[in-house]
Amino acid sequence: MTVETEDDETRTPRSDFFRVSDLGAILAGVISGAVGAYAYYSDMLRPLAHSFTIWIVLVVAVTAGAPRRRAATRAVGALIAAVLAFYWGKALVYGVKYAGMQYQIDVSTTVLWCALAIAGGLLAGFLLSAIGRTDLRGTVATATAVGLLAADVVRQSGRSGIGVLLLATVVAIGFVGFRGIRSVRQGIQVAACAIPLGGLGFIAVSAPDILEEVLIRLEH
Repeated sequence: MTVETEDDETRTPRSDFFRVSDLGAILAGVISGAVGAYAYYSDMLRPLAHSFTIWIVLVVAVTAGAPRRRAATRAVGALIAAVLAFYWGKALVYGVKYAGMQYQIDVSTTVLWCALAIAGGLLAGFLLSAIGRTDLRGTVATATAVGLLAADVVRQSGRSGIGVLLLATVVAIGFVGFRGIRSVRQGIQVAACAIPLGGLGFIAVSAPDILEEVLIRLEH
């Protein structure tokens, strides 16, 4: 019989489940990165490769309900795995799609995104681990994830194929709601909080691309 204890920081049950599923978080990161790499070369799915939708869903999936420190560790591991799988996967798909042509992985860009994965994973782990709680912290955490998803759609609104991204975002928001909303009242609160948090989310999802562009200009 598994004995569960209460974590003082998160007020969520802790059990052996969290110990055996850390590897699963990394595996989920690899799968999501591979999906992103495939989407990059797909005319229909390409918008997903340029958005954060897959990664936001990944972080919610591996952190919700876990103790904050473990959630942060999971998020960092999953995101680094996703970054590596994405860039290595792009090279693999390119080699299959364009046989005989060389593809060189941009090491500096990969390192940059691994660093961003560490920073974003730590922050997301501490913030989003509360998803699933019924108190204010849980509501705000769920609203933060929804706000990030909505903000990412706005960021990508000028790209072609926005319909695919909208559909993926609706599914992603449904997943976040399933993980985090426990009552109609909380759902209303999440919707209300997601609007202002979406503004902050837009800054968050725009920052990595801006930083990457600045670094590219500095290198040249």
